Amino acid sequence: MSPKDTSRRSGRWTASATAAIGIVSAAIYLGVEPAPYAATTSEYFPAHAPATATAPAALWSGATSSYTLGRWTEPITDVRFHFEHPRPSSTSIADAIIEYGRALPARIQTKKWHYTSINTRDHFIAIAVVSLQYLSPMFVYVVDKATMEKWEYGAMLPGSYGVEFAASSVDPATCTSVASVNLRMCFQDNAWRMSATSIPLTSSEDRSSVRPFSFELTMLPGEPLILSFPLANDIMRPSYVHKGAGYAVHGTYSFGSVDTTIAAAVPALGTIDWTKSLALHRTEWNWVSSTFVADDGTAVGINLSRRVYDVDGASQENAIWLDGIVCVLGAVTFDVPEDGMTQAWRIRSVDGVGAVNLTFVPGGARQERLNVLNVLRSDFVQPYGRFTGKISCTGSDRISRTVDMHDAFGVVEDHFALW
Repeated sequence: MSPKDTSRRSGRWTASATAAIGIVSAAIYLGVEPAPYAATTSEYFPAHAPATATAPAALWSGATSSYTLGRWTEPITDVRFHFEHPRPSSTSIADAIIEYGRALPARIQTKKWHYTSINTRDHFIAIAVVSLQYLSPMFVYVVDKATMEKWEYGAMLPGSYGVEFAASSVDPATCTSVASVNLRMCFQDNAWRMSATSIPLTSSEDRSSVRPFSFELTMLPGEPLILSFPLANDIMRPSYVHKGAGYAVHGTYSFGSVDTTIAAAVPALGTIDWTKSLALHRTEWNWVSSTFVADDGTAVGINLSRRVYDVDGASQENAIWLDGIVCVLGAVTFDVPEDGMTQAWRIRSVDGVGAVNLTFVPGGARQERLNVLNVLRSDFVQPYGRFTGKISCTGSDRISRTVDMHDAFGVVEDHFALW
């Protein structure tokens, strides 16, 4: 047998071995009932410090064998986890398989998603691509804001079939994409470029009614809120989060037979949630996202959450954006009604009289119920509708600002997952 044949055979054996190890490990991981998780504390995360202006270049430091944890107002460009850094070229096949096996729990835990919403004059558009390693859900929906009718396309793709994820939220060389619907979300020339061709959206009111949806949209970045958060107080289990809201969006989209142009001079407003996480097997959260133009013409974006990035009961990603500048907020509570798809939600500061006091009235919802042998579960409801209330925030300039919300469009979310 020639050296070339030997190399090919060993390569096939290595691939087969690692695939088998991966399948067995995933089954074991998903089948284990998660133990109670430790609460993240300020021991490892600077919860009471303001967001830092300058972020590190990389999430993982090979020199110190540790992750950088904190909160910043600029993205980290290299968000590779520890096991994603290249091995020495001298590593033997046996050592490579052993190393792969050691990293498997972290590989299976790695979850990624890219969610973007665009709030136009007539429509609310939501786009999401998710990677669970063994499954890649995605959805696109459009809400007619006048009638509250939702038009939606969704898919559950096996593994990562036809799905690519950008290396980071701001990597110019790679894109998040779904081949089956020609969907692409790329950060190029200092903006997110989003496009898709003829996605078939089905009406929530008449399942036989389908409209094609195409778009070429550009979202300009403002100041982000970036987290590297130690889940369950584990310094080797980070969640990297890039949040932004109230960002200007321009371009064109076609919905059914109607073409719409969004001029750069009068933009729509968008959001981004780009997350890469060594996620907990049991994960749950509540979430608020909204964008609107305030009475004084200020572009406003809001991101609030609970139960996922909390320290001492306060989510570290709570923030409001005013004309692209982020202002960090404190803890909020969610009063989730028994029927979250039709009844009003209340979101307030923990003391009940603080910076946040919002009421959300649903106009409809996107819902997902997935249960595979009670091992893989996703109970997800994302109502869309309108917010009223007030939010106050004191920025780094020590100036306090209050924003009134009058029928501001957005979403809330209640999510429980075993993944």
